[in-house]
Order: sequence, then structure tokens, then C-alpha cells
Amino acid sequence: MNDQTATAFLRDVRHPLLALHRSVLAHLRTRHEAEFGPVSPGEFLQIVINGSAYRWLTPLSTLIAALDDVLDDDEATADARIAHARAVVDMFSAGTRDPVFAEQFLPLLQDSPDVAVANGQVAQLVRGVARA
Repeated sequence: MNDQTATAFLRDVRHPLLALHRSVLAHLRTRHEAEFGPVSPGEFLQIVINGSAYRWLTPLSTLIAALDDVLDDDEATADARIAHARAVVDMFSAGTRDPVFAEQFLPLLQDSPDVAVANGQVAQLVRGVARA
């Protein structure tokens, strides 16, 4: 993968990753509220950030933040952009994804049509760049 391909991929995958993250959080909040009762968006954000039950989501959240940083940093190197692009590909490829993330994330694809659709958009971009 070269810098041009990596940069284009990162720009293209950013919004689908954000949509996937939002879909996962919405599904998790619905599940949480079914068990514990209603919470405000701010309260749920604090539960996600500070609680241990949702730590598995940290790799995705961190990846999105890092992607934003490398795209916004005029001094980011080609190697950094390529590494971030590979990290996205690795997170959504069966043989290289984080097992703790996968254990919690993969069942969501069956539980939530919104998560499945958002994941499909990310997966399509990942497959396209992985073939390049």
C-alpha cells in the first residue's frame, strides 16, 4: 500500500467507521436501558468510558481518534498514514482482528441490522483496499 492509496482509504473509511461506532453505541445503549432503565446520552457515555463492560470497544474508538489525528496532522508521515490504514484493515479482517473486540462485536452483527449495515460499508472499503 502506498501513501496515496492509504490517504484516500482513510478519508473514505472515516465516515463509515463513525457510523459504525454510532450504531454500536446506540445498540449497546438500548440493551443497557432494557436491563437497567433509561439513562441520558451523557450518562451512557460515562458508563462506556468509565465502566469495564464496554472496554472491548476501546480499540475501535481509539482507531477512529488516531485516524482523525493522522488525517488532520499536516506533519504526519506517509508511514504513519499507511500504518493507520493497515490498522483499519487489520481490525476488520478475520485473521488479524483483536480477539477481545471480535468476541463482543461479531454477535452484534446478528443482533442489530443497523450495526450489520454499517459494518458492511466498512468491510466493503476494507476489501477494496486490501485487494489493491
